[in-house]
Amino acid sequence: MSKEKLNFALNSSLRNIYCTSRNKGAAVGIEFKHNGRLWRVDTVDEAVALRKRLDLEDQISFDSGEELPYVYREQVWTPDTVTDLLKNAGNLQKRFLRILADGRVTSENLVVSLGIDSEVSLAGVLSGLSKQLKKLGVKPSDLYAVEVSWTGKNKTRHFRLVNEFRWAATELGWPEKWPEN
Repeated sequence: MSKEKLNFALNSSLRNIYCTSRNKGAAVGIEFKHNGRLWRVDTVDEAVALRKRLDLEDQISFDSGEELPYVYREQVWTPDTVTDLLKNAGNLQKRFLRILADGRVTSENLVVSLGIDSEVSLAGVLSGLSKQLKKLGVKPSDLYAVEVSWTGKNKTRHFRLVNEFRWAATELGWPEKWPEN
C-alpha cells in the first residue's frame, strides 16, 4: 500500500473520530501505527499534532540520508528480541553494538576500538553476530547499515545501527543500564 493511501486512510479515520466526538461530546482514545511503532493519544488535536511531528521527523531523517521503516513492515525489534540478542551475543559483538550506539563509525575505527587486527577480523565479528541474528530470524540489515564511499581508489565503510533497533534498545535502557559484558 502506498504512503499516500495510508495517509488518506489515517486522515479519514481521524476526521470520522473527530466528527463523532464533537457531535457526541465524548472523549476518545486514539491509537495509530507510524513506522512500525504504536502511538497512543487522548484527543484528536493530540493525534493531529503528533502526526505532523512524526512526518516532520521522517522528512528530516530522509533528508539526512537515514533509512525509514515502512508502516506496513512487521516490527522486527521488540524488547524480547533485543534482550535475546544482547544476552546471547559474544563479547566482541556486544562491543561492536555499543560502539555503534554512539553513531556512524568507519570500519577502520571499529578495528581500533575493538582491539582486533584487521578488517578481516572485523568480518569474523560480523559473522558471529550474523549467526546470533539468524537464530532470532533477523537479518543483519535489520540491525545495522553499511554505507560505502570511495575517495579515489580508497574504500571507506561506515557502519550505523538502524533506528528501529536503537529505539527498542533505548526503551530497555541500553547501553547505559546494561553491563559491558
